Amino acid sequence: MDLTTSSITRLAITPVGSSACRRHLALGASVLAITLGAAGMSHGASLTEMDYFTETTGNAAMEKILAACTAETGIKVERQAVPYPQLVEKVLLAATSNSLPDLIMMDNSDVAQLAEGGMIVPLADVGVSTEGFTPSLVAIGNYKGKNYSLQTAVNTLALWYNVDILRAAGVEPPKTWDELRATAKKLTKGQVYGFVFPAVATEEGTFHASPFVWSNGGDFTKLNSPQAVEAVTFLADLVKDGSVSKSVVTWAGDDANEQFVAGRAAMSIGGSWHIPENSKVANLHYAIVPLPVPHAGDQIKVPVGGEVWSVSASADKVTAKRMLDCLGSDKMVLQWAEDRNYVPGKPAVLDQYKKDNPGMAPFVSSTAGAVSRTSVLGTKYPKYSAAFSAAEQAVIIGSKTAQAALDEAQQTAAAGQ
Repeated sequence: MDLTTSSITRLAITPVGSSACRRHLALGASVLAITLGAAGMSHGASLTEMDYFTETTGNAAMEKILAACTAETGIKVERQAVPYPQLVEKVLLAATSNSLPDLIMMDNSDVAQLAEGGMIVPLADVGVSTEGFTPSLVAIGNYKGKNYSLQTAVNTLALWYNVDILRAAGVEPPKTWDELRATAKKLTKGQVYGFVFPAVATEEGTFHASPFVWSNGGDFTKLNSPQAVEAVTFLADLVKDGSVSKSVVTWAGDDANEQFVAGRAAMSIGGSWHIPENSKVANLHYAIVPLPVPHAGDQIKVPVGGEVWSVSASADKVTAKRMLDCLGSDKMVLQWAEDRNYVPGKPAVLDQYKKDNPGMAPFVSSTAGAVSRTSVLGTKYPKYSAAFSAAEQAVIIGSKTAQAALDEAQQTAAAGQ
């Protein structure tokens, strides 16, 4: 069904909070109220929705998929988009004034907090089925034995490398940590560093360091485990070698990517969400491979990123179910994954996706070892993440050893429980 009317009103709001997760922040604070009309629309069916896609590509993808589901269901959607760091805060404030949005699309790491607070409800209570979705992705939305969210697609991390720089140096992309360290040293020359990774003291820093911790056998329940200490030491040694800029402690994911596309770093750890912008950079010849592992034969373990759909406690269940059924359909899952450069969360569309998007192969293969950030720690995860990223920074700048910094981080995180 084609849309017969579509009006978008943008209302500026004053931003509050920090500037974390920069890949979601390009336009600053904005509220987008979207009224989507469709031929044959059922009378009175409407809902409100909140997400954090204020940047150009994400905003366009969200408007596109909501418009498509409005056309299919006849449900009008009033959309509010706020910057990433403000979303949970906005939901909490809305709860106090009994004005929760009906649908919330949030980072998957925020599900446990909102579920514990009673702001979102189990999908089973709404009648939404997760059948047909990848089981490991369904598990991401679990909290105390119930599922609270629908993750239709995921993003994750891989190793980006400058084909021209590696070819000129006569080296292949590294597959192990030892190879990464040696290759980064060899590629560091003049104003070009061999490698770059974001180590800002936020969730972004933890997110990008997690593959090194997890692939080495560690996790975030024990920040000072030998495996975690070894992983952080390895990352800090790359900086100590001079193969990575000391400025990484101030860089988020977009900053690190900017270094890569500008030719100031030969290799980078980055996500699939960078593909649209990077593919447009003139004279940048890049390739993407899975991240290096500690030893040959190890399985890479990467974080599951991306967003989930949840239904608020005050939503009309019938309307919410109809909209989520549309958003979770094969057609819409494939559309969202392609528009966002994510990996689809439904095996039924994965073959078609891989055929149409061969450049996503490294990310698709890496999701076989994908790990949920909150599956074990739940609502405690943010405290452990914050403690870890602060410790990583201390080790990189050289103020503490990895063991000392992570011992302190473990004590800090545990005390905050």
